[in-house]
Parts: sequence; structure tokens; C-alpha cells
Amino acid sequence: MKLFHILAISTSPLLADISLDPTFHFNGVIGDTSADSFSEIGGHAHDPTDNFAIQGLEPGLNLRVDDWLAGFTNINVFTDSNHEIDWELEEAFLKFKNLPGGFELRGGRMLARMGLQNNQHLHAWTLVNSNLTTSQFLGEEGLMSEGIELTWRKDFDQGFFAISSNFSNTASHHHHGDEEDHGDEEGHGEDEHGHSSEDAFMEDSVFVTRALLSYNWNDFHQNRLGINTAWGDNGYGRDTSMHSIDYVYTWRENGIELGGREFSIGAEYFYRDVEWMGEDDPALQGATSQNSLMAYVNYRFHPQWIAGLRYEYLEGARGGADIHLGETEYAFESAERKRLTLALTREFRHSDIMLSTIRLQYSHDDLKDENADSIWLQFGFDFGGPEIR
Repeated sequence: MKLFHILAISTSPLLADISLDPTFHFNGVIGDTSADSFSEIGGHAHDPTDNFAIQGLEPGLNLRVDDWLAGFTNINVFTDSNHEIDWELEEAFLKFKNLPGGFELRGGRMLARMGLQNNQHLHAWTLVNSNLTTSQFLGEEGLMSEGIELTWRKDFDQGFFAISSNFSNTASHHHHGDEEDHGDEEGHGEDEHGHSSEDAFMEDSVFVTRALLSYNWNDFHQNRLGINTAWGDNGYGRDTSMHSIDYVYTWRENGIELGGREFSIGAEYFYRDVEWMGEDDPALQGATSQNSLMAYVNYRFHPQWIAGLRYEYLEGARGGADIHLGETEYAFESAERKRLTLALTREFRHSDIMLSTIRLQYSHDDLKDENADSIWLQFGFDFGGPEIR
């Protein structure tokens, strides 16, 4: 839908076709968990934080100028871990398209192209909560960057190859006004030495590259292979680096046409290396590696019904052992996590640009000291066409 559409026609050889297309999304959940707190099973800023939570009210705006300039901006309004209304500017960027040599350039605040999920907004998630790796490796809000991104793309008969490089500073991992102390939560907040799991996140300067190969056997079978790397300064004042690979296969009954059954299976592997330093003893330095794996299956068995399954494993890791008051503490520590998730989604298509969803989801988390079972009922509403990416 074009809220504003300006067509400038004059005797000048320069013609401008400008459109501003609004989008709006809503996601809210009700549910419960057997965990001691919602923070134990969550981690991402938009994971459920209460028995009833507004995950996101997301107004956005697409800008399109002919075939050379595009842009996008949006905010997310939500209930935070203090059960209060908060908000976040998620993206605000311009993109120069069709540059010589097959290049395009983005600049501004953007969700970095890193792995399968980081570049997606909440309303694009296929499950209620984020992937563990997104929140535990990339940050509370994923890897949000402020800088420039250069992409080169080459199309061929059965697909395309693209490589994007992002040179930027990371945006804050904290919400506006979020000052809650998470010191007693497992895997969050500061320990007695002042360190927290967030110190492993990349801060300040960061470099991210994603190479993506899309290959279609035919109109019905699609393959996508991504290879990613990122490194930057972390909260210890040292470096964090990450490398990952992901693959997705999709079959559509109607091929490139809309409708019909659809089957998708994918997997993602991450490797992270964190250089840490002791809080009380700066000479205590080292590096610790950590692995994670996520695999999923989505099956649209009816035009309006989708079944989903996801399995995740996050390796536990620690480094920098220090004896403090007779107890062993670590400069860096991240708990092992395992999670299995099942979901059933019902869609209600109102028009080409308007969709409502209801999603029922069950998750089983294998935590350090306990197992936790959670069930959620999510309500969603989407308005608008495709967003500029």
C-alpha cells in the first residue's frame, strides 16, 4: 500500500518516482513456564518476559525512489523485564541500489546480516522466541550496527550469489531506561568481580561479512547456503570473533506461485572465540571457544496451517579460573543450554497486505540446574508489503 506516491513529471529529463509505504506489526503472548523466572529461559529482548507480554508494536516505513534509492525505518514498542512499556529504534537506513559493477550500499542503523535470524524483525520469526544463538552470541537484541554495508550480487539462471560486508559500531544492547539489575540470574548480570556474560558481546567497532549462495534446482526446489564471519571489540576490552555456516532447503508445491503446501528444513552452526581478562587481575588473560547448533523443520500442510520443530544446543564454556574467598570464579562463563520447541501456527489472510496469526508453542529447556517446560499462545497482526532489506 502506498500512503504517499509522488510522480514528478516535467520537461526535465530527470523523473522521480517516489513512494512511502507504511508497515505495522503486532505480537503479544500469554503463557507460563515452570522455570524459576522468565529470564532463565529467555535472553533476547523480545522473548516473552511475563505471563502476558507485548512483544512488539512495530510501525515502519519503506522509502523507494525510482530504482536507485531505498530506505527503511521502524521502532519496536514492548513490555520489558520490569513489566513496563519501553521502545527501541531498530533500524533507520538508506540503501543505494544498482551501483556500477553490481554493488549496493546501505548506511545507518541496521540489523547486521549474520546467520539466519539476526537480520529478521520480530514479526518475521517463525516461533515465539528467538534462537538461542541470536541472544547468547550476538546480543540481547542481536547484532545491531550503525555504519555502512557494501553488497555485491551476481545473478545467474538458477539463482544468485551475494557477499555483504558491514563496517560499523554496535548499537546499545540495552533498552531505553532499562536499569534492572540481573545479577542473580543465571548467565546474566555481574558476578562478584564485576563481569557479566554480556562482556563477551561485540561492542564498539565490528566487522561482519556474509556470503550467500541461492540455487534453485527448478521452481519447486530452493537451496540457500550462507557463510558468515564477524569480529570486534568486546566488553573485556579485547576481541570476540565468530564464524558460522547455515543451510536451508525449501520445497513449494506451487513453485514460484503463491499458495499450496510448503516444506522447509534448515540448520546453523556457530563457533565463537572470546578473549577475556580478569576484573581484579588484568594479567589474568586468555581466550575460550564455544559452539552452538540449531536445526529446524517447518511444514505448511494446509494453506493456513504450519507446523514447526526446532532443536538447539549451546555448549557451556568458561575461562579464567580465580580463587576468591575460597570459591572458584571465572572471568568468562556461559552455561550449557539445550532446547526443543514445537509449534502450530494458524494464519488468517485478510488481503494481500493484511494477515493475522495465532501460534501455540511448547518448549522444553534443559538448563544447568533444572529442566523447564513452557507453553505460549501468541497473537500476531501484520499490515503492509515487503520491507526493504
